[in-house]
Amino acid sequence: MRLGIRKRIFLNFVLLILLFGILCAGLGAWLINGNIVDEAQRRVSLDLRSAWSVLSHEQENLQRFVSVLSTGKRVENAYNDPASGAFRADLEKARLQGGFDFFSITDSSGMVIQRTVSPYNTGDFLSNDPFVSRALKGETVSGFAVLSAQRLRAEGGNLEERAFIVFKPTPMAKPRSKNSESSGLCLIAAAPIRDEQGGIMGAIYAGCLLNRNYNLVDKIRSIVFEDKLYNGKHLGTVTIFQWDTRIATNVVNEEGNRAIGTRVSVAVYDRVLENDRSFYDRAFVVNDWYISAYDPIHNLENEPVGILYVGVLAQKYDDLKISLWKLYGIICLVLSLVVIGVGIIFSQRLTSSVTRLANAAGKVAAGNFYMKVPEPSQNDEILDLTRSFNAMAISLQERDEKIQAARRELEKTNESLQRLNESYLDMLGFVSHELKNTLGVIYTSAQALEKGFAGELPPAQETLVKNISRSIHTAVVMTRNYLDLSRIEKGEMKVEAKKFELIKEVLNPLLEELSPAVEEKQMMVEKRLPETLNVTADPELIRIVFKNLLDNAVKYGKEKGVIRLGYEREGQVHKFEVFNEGMGLEQEQISRLFTKFVRFGRDYQKTRSTGLGLFITKEILARHGGTIYAESEPGLWIRFVFTIPAHFQSTGAEDLNRKNSQRGRL
Repeated sequence: MRLGIRKRIFLNFVLLILLFGILCAGLGAWLINGNIVDEAQRRVSLDLRSAWSVLSHEQENLQRFVSVLSTGKRVENAYNDPASGAFRADLEKARLQGGFDFFSITDSSGMVIQRTVSPYNTGDFLSNDPFVSRALKGETVSGFAVLSAQRLRAEGGNLEERAFIVFKPTPMAKPRSKNSESSGLCLIAAAPIRDEQGGIMGAIYAGCLLNRNYNLVDKIRSIVFEDKLYNGKHLGTVTIFQWDTRIATNVVNEEGNRAIGTRVSVAVYDRVLENDRSFYDRAFVVNDWYISAYDPIHNLENEPVGILYVGVLAQKYDDLKISLWKLYGIICLVLSLVVIGVGIIFSQRLTSSVTRLANAAGKVAAGNFYMKVPEPSQNDEILDLTRSFNAMAISLQERDEKIQAARRELEKTNESLQRLNESYLDMLGFVSHELKNTLGVIYTSAQALEKGFAGELPPAQETLVKNISRSIHTAVVMTRNYLDLSRIEKGEMKVEAKKFELIKEVLNPLLEELSPAVEEKQMMVEKRLPETLNVTADPELIRIVFKNLLDNAVKYGKEKGVIRLGYEREGQVHKFEVFNEGMGLEQEQISRLFTKFVRFGRDYQKTRSTGLGLFITKEILARHGGTIYAESEPGLWIRFVFTIPAHFQSTGAEDLNRKNSQRGRL
């Protein structure tokens, strides 16, 4: 498609605008995405701090609860008379008022003497419990701890049942050896119980089981996110993990149930639990994308035992980005239309004089040399160009007259050359055909003498006959190549395809024919061929292909070397390999290997050849719709790989023959 200079200037102008637009789009994307991502991360970071504030407030309330009760009359009475059910009922009432799951008292040795949850187990020792141990040392402590199923059972109630969680299959989660969790993550506070003299009589502790504690996570969400909705979904979610498993969450699965038992990804696991660091990123949580934040939860020994998570729906920020992009796109579009309008006016003013020259040049190109373009009024480069164009038109008129005369002379010369080329091809074909017949008779006679059909020969004569036979065979091959070249150049090589058995009808007879030369050089022929192979092609032409390649392998292969024939089926083609150990060729030589009359180096010049075999081979394969190429390791080996279609299409071959015929006659 031809573009005028006005259009090209305009298109270049538009291209410049597009490049500038792409640059601005990239910068805009970087700014918009960067600012929104920064804002989202800042928001979720603040939300995580708020969630920790709520959780810390719960922890402080629990610690105040045990601190106050440790000095109260109810604890003192229950401690002094643990068998009294009335005092225990007072403590149980206090536990229920505080909203805690368990509340117990130990003596100075750490033995539990009072529990406020049925079945009111006592007598077990908790001196190794970090909270009780530190309380017995006079400290009031609070924090997180993972309690075993046995300990939860001892504390009473349904704590053991609440804590038990079966892991749900979670993509990208870290593999674990078990499929359920029976322990529970608890928020615990403990304080010492002192007598009137300040001595420590025992310890008091209380706690909340966080497993399935939905009230707590919903409370955190309500405070942090104010229960805001976005497109019908809660804007934020909160989750408490015990190690890597969700034990309390308001994230719901596809069925609308809380996603208890699902687990964090390997990336979160490694960063938060293994490396004890916070994790901030965009993440797919159960069934939605969230801007997420994860913080490790530590026990009293400052070891990670769980994770506190908050997340904000990423859709809100994605929609914000889309809105900003729309606004940005509209602004860019309006500016682009304004600039394009300016570009149209600019290109029209710039190209008016050039357009006149272009129209005149088109008429000159059509053969009208009697052109004179009006000169513009501005004294600039366009004026110089116009004057040069008018001078050129006059010069072209004079040159055209000379060219017409020369062309008439050239046409006469071309007719003579064409007749000479046809005579050459006829002569080449005639001489080659006659030589082939004559040499064939001589070669047959020489073979008869060599094999003793005319009587046994003396050694000296036998050697002479072998040399004669070998020389005549070489001459026959050369004559055959010249005859094939003549057929190719004249477009007379036709493909007469039929289905035949390649191994039996072509390869085995050829190998038998070449066996004396192979044995003379002590070469080994390695066949990696099927026992039978039916192909559809011209058997005579395919025989020439294998004959040329095997002749080369024997002639140029090294003594005691290997000749390998290979085959494999690749889709709709048969693929063959002819390999031999020998001198090989450089890459530059291989690129010219399939052209006419090409031979390489002194070592190759020692062997008589027309340099046509590979050219003929390539032409035969091309007429079959096949290909050929060569690979070599100089000084070590060379191999030829060629293909022919498994289903030969004669129509395509005939078209190719016609094209080659036309090319051969040029």
